[in-house]
This record gives sequence, C-alpha cells and structure tokens, in this order.
Amino acid sequence: MITKPNFHSHNIFADNFIIVELRKLEVKFNKPNYVSMLLDTSKILYQFHHEHMSSMYRDKYKIIYTDTDNLIYRVEDVYENETRYC
Repeated sequence: MITKPNFHSHNIFADNFIIVELRKLEVKFNKPNYVSMLLDTSKILYQFHHEHMSSMYRDKYKIIYTDTDNLIYRVEDVYENETRYC
C-alpha cells in the first residue's frame, strides 16, 4: 500500500494492527465556484459605473471606496438629476 501514489501516512499500533491513510486521487467539484460569482459581480459594478454614474453625474461624483463587490460614491447634487427617470 505504501507504493500507491495516494499513500499519505501510516500508524503502527500492534504487530497485526496498522492504520494506513490514503488521499483521494480525484476531486469532484460539485459546489458553486464563488470566484466566478465574484467576477460576475465586479463586471456588473464596472458596467453600472461606466454606463450610469459617469453619464448621469459626469464630474459631480467621486469614488470613495471600492473592492470586488462594492462601490461607494460621494455625489454632489443628487436630487438635481432625479427628473431624468420620472
């Protein structure tokens, strides 16, 4: 058993009792991939920023904080542009 490629370790407890630990040779990914979900979220934020904020507020906004799933803005004259969507 120690010659198998998935051999990890062994413990000898007595002359006729040995425990051998083997690792899995294949890993099955059957759960959501969170990295791709974060990348999708960041694409949506990027799209929102360039399509809406820059066209709507032009020079009247500033990004205060950003990471993969957040954008925090400081916006001047927010209510001035309110009639565009009414």
